[in-house]
Amino acid sequence: MIRGIGVENRTNYRINGSLPYLNFSQVPMENKERVEVLKGASALYYGFTSPAGVVNLVTKRAGAEPVTTLGLSFDSHGSALASADVGRRFGDQQQYGLRVNAAGGSLGSYLDGVDNGERRFFSAAFDWRVNDRLTLKADFEYDRRETTEQAGVQLPTAVNGRITLPHTVDPAKLVGPDWSTFRAETTNALLRADYALSDNWALTLEAGHARVERKRQLAIFRFTNAAAVATGAGNIRGNSQELTLESDMGRAELFGTFDTGFLRHELTLGASYTSKDQDPIYQQTYSVASQNLYNPRDISGSVTWSAMPTSPTTAAYETRDVGYYAIDRITLSPQWQLIAGLRHARYHSDQGGTSYSPQETTPLAAVIYKPLPEVSLYASYSEGLEEGETAPTGTANVGTRMSPGVSKQKELGARWQAPFGTLVSAAVFDIERPGYYTNADNLYTADGEQRYRGVELSAQGRLSRQLGWQASALWLDPEFRDIGPDYDGKLPENAARRTGSLFLTYDIAQLPGLSLNAGAYYTGRRPVNDLNQAWLDEVTLYGAGVRYATRVMGKQTVWQLNVENLADKEYWAAGGTRLAAGAPRTFKASLKIDL
Repeated sequence: MIRGIGVENRTNYRINGSLPYLNFSQVPMENKERVEVLKGASALYYGFTSPAGVVNLVTKRAGAEPVTTLGLSFDSHGSALASADVGRRFGDQQQYGLRVNAAGGSLGSYLDGVDNGERRFFSAAFDWRVNDRLTLKADFEYDRRETTEQAGVQLPTAVNGRITLPHTVDPAKLVGPDWSTFRAETTNALLRADYALSDNWALTLEAGHARVERKRQLAIFRFTNAAAVATGAGNIRGNSQELTLESDMGRAELFGTFDTGFLRHELTLGASYTSKDQDPIYQQTYSVASQNLYNPRDISGSVTWSAMPTSPTTAAYETRDVGYYAIDRITLSPQWQLIAGLRHARYHSDQGGTSYSPQETTPLAAVIYKPLPEVSLYASYSEGLEEGETAPTGTANVGTRMSPGVSKQKELGARWQAPFGTLVSAAVFDIERPGYYTNADNLYTADGEQRYRGVELSAQGRLSRQLGWQASALWLDPEFRDIGPDYDGKLPENAARRTGSLFLTYDIAQLPGLSLNAGAYYTGRRPVNDLNQAWLDEVTLYGAGVRYATRVMGKQTVWQLNVENLADKEYWAAGGTRLAAGAPRTFKASLKIDL
């Protein structure tokens, strides 16, 4: 979540700022140079997205220096992975570049009595500097992983409008069958051409394809009745489902700089096309008559399956998003800048005979003032288009897409480049978006609006030559509005009013290459559903680690050991239609050698 708003898996993750990354599995990081979090409404450039923001995954490329790195990583639950990272430039003028990453091995599980999963990954990033004007780039990545999942816990039935939550459980005790596996294959391909038309104008063309195939044996624990929360008595209702989702994108963009009088313009004109197609889902269900959440038994051979449905349980759906946009960054003086933009979108979606075809024009406006070279102040207003959310598992209309809508954001902020290289940021924001919620009939519905007002602080950099830090804090006031007395004023599910984090690194001067790190991550109380019938407790998780960089037989070598959930705290990680137990304490070790 970003600013209390869910990050949409189909639209809000991007590769190199362009191709939608269909985030239905853990994101592979072996080939990522960095991860950028672009907060707030961003539809002017990216099209239909949630106003939470965009997570941009920037891939590694071959640089001037050759790279050959081999790695091993392990964790305390049995994971063992090997990786390789090789980058070279070649050609008589070093005009070609190739960066290849590969990884594979076993994925351990903290669940008792289950087999290890597996992981396979490969990526390649190629670039060709054809001449001093034209550069071509190509990216490809493939990731396959299979693991065993813990059962989710369906919310108990409300009594007099209140839900009594189960106490936290040992996450290692397997509640579902041992074949509750999650298998996903993700493939992404992206092509890009950059052509300098002149010293001041450049043209970019991009095209890409993304595909994910997921097969999931989902287990859901349900209490027998509300009173059974005290004893843990219940049963298992699960399903087997296969998801296939594909996305295609294309973009043409013209960028140029020019002057009009004393004004300096940086103008971007673009057109983009994004499509998504999801195959129909046929969900076969199964049940286990008896299970206990607090003292689970092996139920792998106690399953009763239903017949495979002859018609889809979730209808196929498709979306088409065509957008035309213009953004102008105008420099008035060394202290003042204006940003103005418009996007016109033509959108179409269809699922099971229900279709939406809105056309919208949305603006962006911002002003930036630099009273000092190291200080920036800004104010902005933007509108964003977002696809209607999908009814989640556990609702009566699971898989159904809601109608698209428009979100609006106002923001004031400041950035200060402090001494020792620390960047300090502060922002006050107000976001309004369509209201999506689960009503009393367990139907996921679009009505009214959600409003998120908040104050956000962050800092990252160095406090001294040896001490580095990253810190963040968020004070949030989220609420439903204009729906009705049952919802107005209540918080959207999983939205915490307070969150914060602190991460420190310390370099040991007496032993060059050795550094220590520690972190604390706080999440405040959160409602489990949109009616706020129960709340998850606040939780603070701690982590720590040590890193040692040295040379072994003349080769640069990095050893790293980290521990997550240092206190081995039991907690509920998320609410919604299902509770999920947080992961236990995990030790992770890695070794990297530059050859």
